[in-house]
Amino acid sequence: MVAMPSAVPDTLPVRPARRPARDPWAWLLAMAGGAGLLLAVFTAFVTTSTGQLAESMALEAATHRLASLHGPVTVVLDRLPEIAGVVGVAAFLVLTVWRRRWFASLVAAAGFAGANLTTQVLKNVVLVRPDLDNGVPYYTGNSLPSGHTTFAAAAALAVFLMVAPRWRPVTAAVGALFATAVGAGTFVEAWHRPADMAAAYLVAACWALAAGWVILRTGADWNTVGRANARFPHPAGHPGWDVALWAGGLLSVAGAWLAFQAAGGVPALAPGPERHSGWHFLAGLLFSVGPGLLVFGFLATFFRWQSGRR
Repeated sequence: MVAMPSAVPDTLPVRPARRPARDPWAWLLAMAGGAGLLLAVFTAFVTTSTGQLAESMALEAATHRLASLHGPVTVVLDRLPEIAGVVGVAAFLVLTVWRRRWFASLVAAAGFAGANLTTQVLKNVVLVRPDLDNGVPYYTGNSLPSGHTTFAAAAALAVFLMVAPRWRPVTAAVGALFATAVGAGTFVEAWHRPADMAAAYLVAACWALAAGWVILRTGADWNTVGRANARFPHPAGHPGWDVALWAGGLLSVAGAWLAFQAAGGVPALAPGPERHSGWHFLAGLLFSVGPGLLVFGFLATFFRWQSGRR
């Protein structure tokens, strides 16, 4: 008697998904790292005489060059934070209505609000700028982190949290352009010192990580990609976006250091309106941008790693 073959099931078993945000330790470590970097930036540039002098000369250089700007350029610089913020908020609202991810929208909005509130508390209550005997003017008091830059970066990251994994890398790249444009404009307008922008990016990143963990854990269905998507990514999710952000950030920070050295480095630091140079301006401008590109590059890579897999 010939044995009949067993019936083939209509559906094959599906391998269990690797859930999103599967490593809580990694999220905690990333947030702790962001907070540690924020403290390091504050310590290096605000509490030391060398840091204060370096930023003061960069700010003097920006003030000197601002006087040469006229007409539409200054209007655009004045309105740039509001423009970037409005675009980010508008994109966030459109995504909320279109995708109807109501809880995720609420969490992302909470992260946006938390970042801006944290900046104000840090700047006005927690962090104190010492008045050192180094000739650096104290009239501005503590300005770290930058409120304008925090607003723009947090708005861009709220959009970043709301999109599907395959769209996050390109969203991070576009958001980084918006946030760092505000950071650069804020420096050129001589509203803030370069380290203020670096701190603002870090504040926004810490809150994006906290909100992102909740969003990925509670929205596992739309934060999980298939194996084919992981091997052959959508153009908007290609790793090249991450690489571009990392490369741009590293080159900007390295360029800031080289420009500072070209200006004479630490031995050339001295207070006074005539002590700055174009190299100081370039160093301040690049350092107002580079950390933002690195922060967005890190988040794009980190969220790619922590997205779910089928």
